[in-house]
Amino acid sequence: MLLTMASADRRSVLAGGLALGALALGASLPPPPPGFVASRPTTTAAARAAGWAVVTDFGAVGDGVSRPLSTRFATLDDARRVYPAATALTDELDGAAIQAAADRGVPGVFYPAGTYRHSTAIVVHSGQHHLGAGADGAVPTTRLVNPRSRATNLDWALAHSFRIGDIHPVAMQADRAGVGWAVRTLAPITAGTRTVRLTQPLGDAALRVGDVVNVRCDNDPFVDFEGLTYDAEQWNRVVAISGATLTLELPVPWTIVAASSDPTVLAGPRLCVNAGVDYFLGIPWEIVQNVEVGRFALDSAGFTARNGVWRGWFHDLTLRCENMIGINALVLSTIERVSGTWSSRMIELKHAGHSSILRSISGTATALAAGTVATASTAIDIGEQCYDITLTDVTVSIPATDTADRRALAVNCSNVSVQAHLTHLGTGAQQTVWAVANSNAPAHPTSHVSLDLVVRARGGLARYGILGYPTPQRPSDPVGVTLALDQRAASGAPAASAFWVDTARDVEVTSLTGDQTVAVWSPPGEAPVGCTSRRV
Repeated sequence: MLLTMASADRRSVLAGGLALGALALGASLPPPPPGFVASRPTTTAAARAAGWAVVTDFGAVGDGVSRPLSTRFATLDDARRVYPAATALTDELDGAAIQAAADRGVPGVFYPAGTYRHSTAIVVHSGQHHLGAGADGAVPTTRLVNPRSRATNLDWALAHSFRIGDIHPVAMQADRAGVGWAVRTLAPITAGTRTVRLTQPLGDAALRVGDVVNVRCDNDPFVDFEGLTYDAEQWNRVVAISGATLTLELPVPWTIVAASSDPTVLAGPRLCVNAGVDYFLGIPWEIVQNVEVGRFALDSAGFTARNGVWRGWFHDLTLRCENMIGINALVLSTIERVSGTWSSRMIELKHAGHSSILRSISGTATALAAGTVATASTAIDIGEQCYDITLTDVTVSIPATDTADRRALAVNCSNVSVQAHLTHLGTGAQQTVWAVANSNAPAHPTSHVSLDLVVRARGGLARYGILGYPTPQRPSDPVGVTLALDQRAASGAPAASAFWVDTARDVEVTSLTGDQTVAVWSPPGEAPVGCTSRRV
C-alpha cells in the first residue's frame, strides 16, 4: 500500500530565511566514538594497572549501608581535608569518595561490584571513563543508589544522579542556570559550510581552538500574543582560527540570512561564546567531551546531561528513575544497551542534539508513588533543534497501570530515523501513540523523518498516529515523512485507523498492516491534492 503526496523540494528556502540542508537519513553514523574501545578494565587489579582510580581506595565501602560523613568526621572542615568536594556532614561517604577519585584527574574511575550510596551529584569530567565491574553487555554488578526524595514535578536539584560536565544542579533550583554569553554577529551562512566569518571582534571573550560554540539565528515573533521561538541552533567546535574566519568541526545544516535580508529574521547568524561570567554559583560551564559511562545500575535517580555531551559513550546501563535519559546537545555520541523503568520520560533529547545513535534501549513506565500525580508527558520526546539522530531496537512499554496523559513517541525535529516497538496500554486520556508534530514554528518544520514502528495499544485509542498539529499559533507542516507501520490493538485485532494526517507534505507509506479502514485525513475525507489512499 502506498500513500504519496505531491513532492516538495526539500531544499527550498523556508519561511523565516532558513533553508534546510540535505542531511540524508541513510548516511552512515559513527560507531562508539573515537578513543573508545570495547576492552576496558573489568577487575580492580586491571584498573589499578591501567592508572585508573578505584573508588574503594578512596574510602568507598559499597555495601549499600548509609554512612554520612558525620560518622567519620566531627566537622565539615575535617571532612573537606579528605574530601574537598564535600558539601555537608550529611553527604554520603561513598559519594564523597567517588567524587574524590574523579577529581584526581585520572583517565578512568573504576567501581568494584557493590552498592554505593551517594547524596550529591557525581561529576564526570571531560576525557574521563567511569565504569562499573563486569563485562560489557552483561547485567551490571555495580549499583549507584541515590536515596533522596524527589518532588512530583521535575526538580533538577534532586532528580540527577549524574551531573555530566560542570554545572551544579542547585543553580537550576535557584533559577540561576545560564551562561554569560559573548554574542557576535556572523556573515550570512550557506548550508553545508564549515567556515564562518565574524563581522565583529570578540573583544574580551577568549576563543581558542577546541572551544565549543553555539551558532544560531534568533527569530522570536509574537503571534496572537504567544512567543514563537524557532531558532536555528547548532552546537559546534572550533578546529581552526585565522583572523576573523573560524573553521568548525561540523557543517552548519542551515542557510541563515542576515536580518536585513528577511523581515522575519530578527537577528541573523550569530556566534555565542562562553564569556567566563557564568552566574550559577561560580561553577565553570562546559559541554563534557570524550566521556564514557558504562556498566552501572542507577537506582532511584535519572541519568541526565543537561548541557551536552560531545563524543560520549553510554552503555550497559540499568536505570530506575523519573527521567531515564535526558540530554541537551548530544553530539557525535552513542547510547546503547540501556534498559530501565521510568515514571515521567524515557528519552528526552533537545537543543541541537545531532549526529548520534541510540540503540538497544528499552524502558517500562512505572506507577508513581502513592500521593503523587501523574503528569502529561511523552515517553520518547525528540525535538527543538535536534537532527541527524538514529534510534534502533527501541522498546517502549506503557502498562495499564500508567495513568499519565502520555504518548509513546513524539518527533518535532528533522533528519530522525526511529525503529521501535511501542506498547501503550495506559489509561490516560491521550488518544495518540505516536506523532510527528509541528516543529518550533513554520520557519523550521519537521522533515526527513523515517519511522518503522510496531504499535500495540489498548482498545479505544482512536488515533494511533498523527502527522502534524496545525494551530493558529503554530501552523507547521511536516515535510518528507516515510512510514512503515504495523499497528494493531494489543489483542492483535486491526486498529480502527492507522494514522491521522492533520497537515503534512511529501509523505510516503512503504507498508501498512493492521489497518481496518484507511488512513484518515483532516478535514475528514479531504485528502491533500495529489494524495491517493486505498485499503490494505
